[in-house]
Amino acid sequence: MAGSRFAIELARTHSNDDTARLPITLISKEPQVGYNRIMLSPVLAGDTAFEDTYLYDNSEYEQLGITVLAGVAVETIDTKCQCIELDDGQTLNYVKLVMATGSTARVIPFPNHTAKGVHVFRDLADVTALMDYASQGKTGLVIGGGVLGLEAACALAAQGASMTVIHMDVYVLNRQLDLPAAELLQAELSRRGVGLAVSAHTEAIEMNGAGEVCGLSLKDGRTLAADFIVMAVGVIPNTALAKQSGIEVNRGIVVDDFMHTSCPNVYAIGECIEREGELFGMVAPVNQQVDTLVTVLKDGLILGNSTSSNLASKDLIENDTNVIDGQITVPDHWVPFVSKPLSLKLKVSGMSAFSAGQIAFDDEAADTVETLVYRQPELNHYHCLYLKENKLIGAVLYGDTSDGSFYSQLIIDNVDITSIKDTLIFGEAYCHLDEITLNNLPTTEVDIEFNETDKNVDHHKAAELLEDAL
Repeated sequence: MAGSRFAIELARTHSNDDTARLPITLISKEPQVGYNRIMLSPVLAGDTAFEDTYLYDNSEYEQLGITVLAGVAVETIDTKCQCIELDDGQTLNYVKLVMATGSTARVIPFPNHTAKGVHVFRDLADVTALMDYASQGKTGLVIGGGVLGLEAACALAAQGASMTVIHMDVYVLNRQLDLPAAELLQAELSRRGVGLAVSAHTEAIEMNGAGEVCGLSLKDGRTLAADFIVMAVGVIPNTALAKQSGIEVNRGIVVDDFMHTSCPNVYAIGECIEREGELFGMVAPVNQQVDTLVTVLKDGLILGNSTSSNLASKDLIENDTNVIDGQITVPDHWVPFVSKPLSLKLKVSGMSAFSAGQIAFDDEAADTVETLVYRQPELNHYHCLYLKENKLIGAVLYGDTSDGSFYSQLIIDNVDITSIKDTLIFGEAYCHLDEITLNNLPTTEVDIEFNETDKNVDHHKAAELLEDAL
């Protein structure tokens, strides 16, 4: 995704000037180039055709002069000679090289983890294999109750498989949701025929004499029968190629604010990178990285020719930066990558959850946090906002997540919400009912009582009161 989008966006900066157009070659190990990986869940559920997941038509690459090499992998990078060798024997020279090698699904090495029937959920081949199990009504287990695991379980259940999610914590999405939201989600999973085993720790994968999966043993002594197992336990950045090429690697390929690696003329973006100790597995920051690197490379300028040996130190001197009086300068049009707080969205055919910011606190921190909560049990709606010093610092929404972007932006911008605090729980529409309007109605009073720390509101009734007041 990152590589395809970068190639297209960089080419578009010169699309109206053939003389300035940069020759771009896009190399993809997968035969399918530039598809939206996050759309694999609806493909697995049968809601979307794989052909509809492509970000761009082949004609767009052609029109922009992008050469696409599909189904081939880069075997080696010679950073001194600035050339790469492909697994089909080709050798290509480069002026600038962008690594967007992505990540690989993590596989926990439980006993028998290589048995036939153990899968991950990462690409089209995985989707094809898993759909085959579902079409036969097989019994499957998903290890991991995160977003990907839940989406896979629901999709396979909808396709005819008997599914159970195995999660080691006390409730699913425990890093993104609070307990009330998770309980609503788990109840919906049950209604959809997806089983759930929480606080469940895997001991070993069971297999038969033919080396096929036949179950999963848990540390509490239980053994769950299964025909196949899906591991949805996170991803690992693909760094092997960078490491063998002498490029600095930690957990990911180390980059600076402008996507430079430690090697001259080599850049990296996407799930393969690490910036100041942070890894990136969400679409939003990856798109930001693409946008940043486009600003860096769109003019094709080489402004210097020295490099630092230690990228982690703050004194990086890269080959396309200026050094004036010992100070590093970059062109004004370069836009640095800035990591922002992330939000999570889970949307599985009528089941929606959203979270942003900080939602978990130790006992000491919890004493300084104020919560605004509303529940509509008849609609399975739940909202919880976390406030500190009149700033929104976290939000959890279940059922109606339409105000997720609004709350997320308030968190990112660190907005003082004092003037909209009384209506904040009702969402953006009510916060944008100008406070001036309410203040100009001195004879109208809307009395909605809040507790000091846990403000439980019947959203529907309170909203009606506000509408009547207007």
